[in-house]
Amino acid sequence: MEKQKSYKILESLPSNGPIYISVTENNENYVSEGFPVRFFRDNGSNWVANFKPGWTNFNQVYEIENQTNLIVIAGGTLYLMNPENEKPLDVFGVGFERAFKSDRNQIILQNQTDLTIIEKNGEYWTTERISYDGIKELKIKENIVSGLTYFPTSDDDLWLEFTLNLENRKVSGGSFEKIKFKNIKNKWWKFW
Repeated sequence: MEKQKSYKILESLPSNGPIYISVTENNENYVSEGFPVRFFRDNGSNWVANFKPGWTNFNQVYEIENQTNLIVIAGGTLYLMNPENEKPLDVFGVGFERAFKSDRNQIILQNQTDLTIIEKNGEYWTTERISYDGIKELKIKENIVSGLTYFPTSDDDLWLEFTLNLENRKVSGGSFEKIKFKNIKNKWWKFW
């Protein structure tokens, strides 16, 4: 028997019924329409959350394997929610643009400069900065995430390759690594 979903993404805030609950990082009252989601409690009741969005247009809800907690991405901001509670368990980020799952059920979140990986047990970690300002063409094969990172130059714009090993959490390549190396290589000091 398939488990009933504990949420439903809404097209807009309901025009009748109980008032929605503003869900924000600082428990402030958010009155604009954000990302509306209806949550269903175990006792049969439900409530509507109006999530304050971050800086992007990325909205999605992800289930965490073998957990009741959900990951809600509202305009690039991540909210860790339990459908039974009206307050988030955790909130972070404002610029997530895309997410995808690995073969090991990890959720990989992309923003402009790094990646955040949510493990199947709900724990998460963020890579070091891998891009100057932009990541594209992400792919995953087995435990390796690869893609391109933006590197601005005076002549043209370059996209440099990078890889991330999900097992040992090591990043190779990327435009930010090139900037760090370039800054160290060209650094000299004058002491007078």
